[in-house]
Amino acid sequence: MLEDFLSPIEVSEILDPQQYAKNQWGNCIEKHIDILPDYSEIDIAIIGVEEDRRNQGKAGCKEGADAVRRELYKLYKWQKRFRVADLGNIKAGRTQHDTYIGVGRVIEALRAEKVVPIIIGGTHDVTYGQFLGYGNQSSDFVNIAVFDQEIDLFSLHRQAMGPYSFLYKILTQQPNLFNFTLVGFQHFLVDPNIVNTLEELHFECHSLGHIRSNIEEVEPIVRNADIVSFDVSSIRQSDAPAVDRLSANGFYGEEACQIARYTGLSDHVSSFGLYQFNPLLDKDGQTAKLMAQMIWYFVDGFYGRKNDHPSVSSKGFLQYIVNFKENEHEIVFVKSKRSDRWWMRVPVLKFKGEKQEERYELVPCSYSDYELACKEEIPDRWMRAYLRLSD
Repeated sequence: MLEDFLSPIEVSEILDPQQYAKNQWGNCIEKHIDILPDYSEIDIAIIGVEEDRRNQGKAGCKEGADAVRRELYKLYKWQKRFRVADLGNIKAGRTQHDTYIGVGRVIEALRAEKVVPIIIGGTHDVTYGQFLGYGNQSSDFVNIAVFDQEIDLFSLHRQAMGPYSFLYKILTQQPNLFNFTLVGFQHFLVDPNIVNTLEELHFECHSLGHIRSNIEEVEPIVRNADIVSFDVSSIRQSDAPAVDRLSANGFYGEEACQIARYTGLSDHVSSFGLYQFNPLLDKDGQTAKLMAQMIWYFVDGFYGRKNDHPSVSSKGFLQYIVNFKENEHEIVFVKSKRSDRWWMRVPVLKFKGEKQEERYELVPCSYSDYELACKEEIPDRWMRAYLRLSD
């Protein structure tokens, strides 16, 4: 079925295995050259998407995947287990929506085989296609984390769908969306009314300054995400110049790689997208090199996953109960002995007839949330989750 959507890799100069050392990616990953690799036998799939028609007249993003491949294949493999395949590119469909459908079908098929796709865009609106890959399989709610300097809800040009307006479609038309988190927005680029509206819906918005002051806070943010979408524009111009919306501020290249590794480490993340890279604007392949390194760190994190969720087993976990003296309230924290990661128990109240039933959801958190509770302050992360679960 995937053969209908994926075309072979066409960059001939990177396909000769003789130009790579034994442990370079170019010699270690399976490639879609003539025949599509058996994706049921891999862990991670790399997919390019050739879509940039709504990029306000700035063509070039559709060529991003091939530019990243040129740098990615040069990197060295350090992992003992390495089942990664490059499945080629999804060509732009007859219409923009056709491209989204194709991306969704490919992701859906890969997820059915427990394969994690890395999508290299293409423009940021391809995230909508990434999201469509969860529509038919997921009976559970879907969590999405987006890294961006702006909030792509509305376009000044009032496009129905484009790189700067696709979130409206996701937030208003998908009934299985549970949580949306925006990470890295810059205050002077965002209307405060939009941030206030998202927070009133109990979604999370984390500014660039907040995250950069404690980059470790990204880990609990992405730990419960199914989808992670990263706009390369959220990296500062000096580190990633090949984007249309340049900013002197943004994540440093090292921080972008750390974010990618946290994303790979998440047991829950089942697709990772990198978008809005325009190789026609690159300088000496600088942005392509950084994106290749982000993919390297994601894969490194993936093969370091701990699979230690408290809902699976109570063994190997410590439980801490924090009592609030003033209102007789308590928050239960759970810590993994294996990874030192933290969760909070958040109550979910349900009514069955006249009888009230209570169950709990385990929400990822950090040690700082535990410290805050010890000061008898309810963590914002706990309160947002409680309000979402009570709706």
